[in-house]
Amino acid sequence: MRAWVLFQRRYLWTTLVISALVPVSSFMGLVVKATYARDTAIWAQQAKAQDVADLVGICVLLASAYLASRDSVRGVQAWAGALLFLIYTFAIYSFASDFNSLFLLYVAVLGLSTYTFTGGVLLLDFEELRRLAPVGRRARVPLGGFLIALGLGFAVLWLSQDIPAIIGGTVPAAVSEAGLLTNPIHVLDLALYLPAIVISGLSLLRNRTLGHVFSFPLVSFAILELLGILLIFVV
Repeated sequence: MRAWVLFQRRYLWTTLVISALVPVSSFMGLVVKATYARDTAIWAQQAKAQDVADLVGICVLLASAYLASRDSVRGVQAWAGALLFLIYTFAIYSFASDFNSLFLLYVAVLGLSTYTFTGGVLLLDFEELRRLAPVGRRARVPLGGFLIALGLGFAVLWLSQDIPAIIGGTVPAAVSEAGLLTNPIHVLDLALYLPAIVISGLSLLRNRTLGHVFSFPLVSFAILELLGILLIFVV
């Protein structure tokens, strides 16, 4: 049985469209000064660092889509992780960057990535995918522990900024310095991504199918996102 039995051509096509749009966004952000002219200097620097990380994400997306079309289970999972990364990134561009000439492109990539990921995941046979490429016993515990530690670690880090500000009736420094109304990274992480990472880690420790299916995509996502954070520090 194929790793992704219903890997239909439309997902290859939407992946190619996404892969064509994202480099345009990165190029405009890195080269055209007017793109982030309305943003604060700190937020503009972070956006440019993310533009570089997006190019790496697209390379992963294309390579994994090719492997998925060749019946590679890990290719399917890496493809899903790259899409999660793009959904996360372009949600932040769409909601947090000051309105610029790339607004509709941000929205297009966000929509295409979301529908491509959702459609692709809905077509997965989870039990068959686990049978074809389970996480080995020796890797299951350290990988599950890593995901739990990663999710809880970032949750504690973000809450250590948010809770004192709420109690003190102030705004976190990261929000005010970036000129934002709120921190979209904290919203996405605390509401969606970090719970998903912890749940996946717990499921993997319990040897549940959910953990076998989603641990690798979430690790792929986390690696790409940590690359973006590293690039922000470099910039």
